[in-house]
Amino acid sequence: MSTMTNRQPDEEAVRPESDAVSPESAVTSPESVATSPKSTADGPESATAKRRKALRKLFWFALSVLAFVLVYFGLEAYMDYGARVTLAITLAVIVLWVLEPIPFSMTAVLVLFLLPISGAVSTDLILSGFAAPAIFLIVAGMMIASGVEQTPLGKRLAYQLLYWFGEKKGGVLAGIILVPQVMAFFIPAAAVRTAMLLPIVFSITSILGVKAGDVRGKKLMMGVVIGCGISGTAVLPAALGNVITVDLINTYLQTHVTYTDWLVLALPMWLIMIPASWWVLYRSFPVKEPMPSGLKEKMKELIAELGPVSSREKRLMGILAGVCVLWALEGVHGWPPVIPALIGAVLMAWPGIKVADWEKILDVKFAPLVMLGVTLSLGRALYETGVTGYLSKWMESDLTLYLFSNPALAVLTVAVLTQLIHKVTSNVSTAVIATVPVVMALAAHSPDSPALLLAFVAGLTSLYGFILVVETIPGVMVHGTGWVTQQDFFVPGFWLTLVTTGLTFLMALTWWKWLGYY
Repeated sequence: MSTMTNRQPDEEAVRPESDAVSPESAVTSPESVATSPKSTADGPESATAKRRKALRKLFWFALSVLAFVLVYFGLEAYMDYGARVTLAITLAVIVLWVLEPIPFSMTAVLVLFLLPISGAVSTDLILSGFAAPAIFLIVAGMMIASGVEQTPLGKRLAYQLLYWFGEKKGGVLAGIILVPQVMAFFIPAAAVRTAMLLPIVFSITSILGVKAGDVRGKKLMMGVVIGCGISGTAVLPAALGNVITVDLINTYLQTHVTYTDWLVLALPMWLIMIPASWWVLYRSFPVKEPMPSGLKEKMKELIAELGPVSSREKRLMGILAGVCVLWALEGVHGWPPVIPALIGAVLMAWPGIKVADWEKILDVKFAPLVMLGVTLSLGRALYETGVTGYLSKWMESDLTLYLFSNPALAVLTVAVLTQLIHKVTSNVSTAVIATVPVVMALAAHSPDSPALLLAFVAGLTSLYGFILVVETIPGVMVHGTGWVTQQDFFVPGFWLTLVTTGLTFLMALTWWKWLGYY
């Protein structure tokens, strides 16, 4: 069976994605490596390809500079200097994030010195995102994920679910989709959940005799993509987009969204999305397949190899359960989610409790933290310099006011708009920063618009990128194995996009209205 790598892919960079996880750097197993395209030896063709790549990168940089110039000079009569420079730099870096001539995190670092040098914002403001609790929540999440990876608990969970579902019709696919949903509660990083699940799926394909290129193999791998993609829906720390959305909501609306608030808002949609995703994938890859045989027995053997649940795993489960309980009780004790997460990380290595090595727990990746810090700072800069106010005024029209006058219709408008923006800003955080502030600014001009709910919808919809490989980190990682192509994403992605949009509208008409959000 393939072994699991300890490398944590960058959660934020979503193109051969964020920070920057590319097909070449995605987690693969020996089986996937064997089926991946081989690199050619250096020669005239590779030299030509390198020149073309260099020219293409120069062209991308030129487009970025053009975006800056058009905004900076084109809006001189309409915006003051600070807002104009902030917007120009923001659009320029979005171009770089979308086209990625340089790594995502490197582009983020450009923001750290370009905005202060230009005089648009202060150094304190552009660095303020790094002091946000969201940064330390992601750090704590990575620490917890590292601790879990040092034990057999993740594998045991996956084997057990596949043991229960594996020999039922469509059961293997159901098990693959369910595994990351459970992992989301104690592994707050979609990249890590994907990295843990992929080796297990490769083991399953080996047992079932499924090869790369088979329809069954495509279906199971897309199960990893979709399962990990929707797993961050209702658990606030389980997706970076959620964390950024909440920070923006708290900053712009001067409110406080708790772990429980997010869970209650998104739970019905999450519960519906799980079977809906299974059904869409099952129908999108039709194949007459025999009922799996031998998988249940193999899972039983693998569970036996792990042995009985150890006291170490029991202590870990106790820590994880305690963290989840504290998250749920935020409204009682008042601690933000970062505090329970840090407590859990420390307890994992505490003498007498120790379930993981502290040095390994501390081995977190810096690139996603740079991306998150810059994204949070950029959102604050757009607000402080008045960019969002300008944008909302420009977007004001009779049609916009009409769409935002009806809460349910406003929710549908925001969901569709976010999906469209997400297709050209493939990085999840970029999609959030491009939609959430503008949506809240537009909502401020309509007294009947539920600004908090609309911001939540924009942030949540940013997680649902099913049509293009580069829209989510699980998509990039699975595509990197060579088992699926971009073409395999189109049919299930199209239908799941319609499903999520329809469900969002349904939630607006029912659940969110019943909760009193408008």
